[in-house]
Amino acid sequence: MDIARIGFTRVTRAHPGRMNEFLRRLLEGRTPWGTLDVSPASRGIWQRVRLTVYPPGITPGQRRLLHLSHTWPVGGGILCLFALVLLSDEGPVLSLATVLAGYVAGFLVIARLTRELRERCRVVTVASEYVGGEVREYGNVHLLRVAASRLTDLEARRRSGLIDPVGYEAEWAEVYDALPDEAARALERH
Repeated sequence: MDIARIGFTRVTRAHPGRMNEFLRRLLEGRTPWGTLDVSPASRGIWQRVRLTVYPPGITPGQRRLLHLSHTWPVGGGILCLFALVLLSDEGPVLSLATVLAGYVAGFLVIARLTRELRERCRVVTVASEYVGGEVREYGNVHLLRVAASRLTDLEARRRSGLIDPVGYEAEWAEVYDALPDEAARALERH
């Protein structure tokens, strides 16, 4: 019997490369090289942009841990809501205490597992503030824009198949090396 003749949509098999990319993005994040986060920082600061570049050569498992540490505040909160529903018969105090203990334990375990990896990541943060009709930017704006642009272009070429894995990691390493490490960032703060 032909599925199309009875009115059902025919389901085609997903391309294995697309499925692998979907799973990789789900478990490891949007890009293998790190994250680019744009978020409001506070009431007075208009926005904060944070570029985090993972050290080249990290394994998929290490990327999964870093992605988990990045998504735990929201993802763990969602898990806690489901746990509250499941534990609702145990009483409000016990269920809330159990869920909060699990949420905090998640932070502690993830922080312990990713400590060395997070120290090796390179981070550039820029804050923009709207004051008196003009935008003031704080941080190394030029470095962030150049690095983010190179990494975004690199990721587009990877997804299009225009660059091989060795070339991808070599360019990723160039950007990583151009960013200040933790010791340099500490000197900038003082």
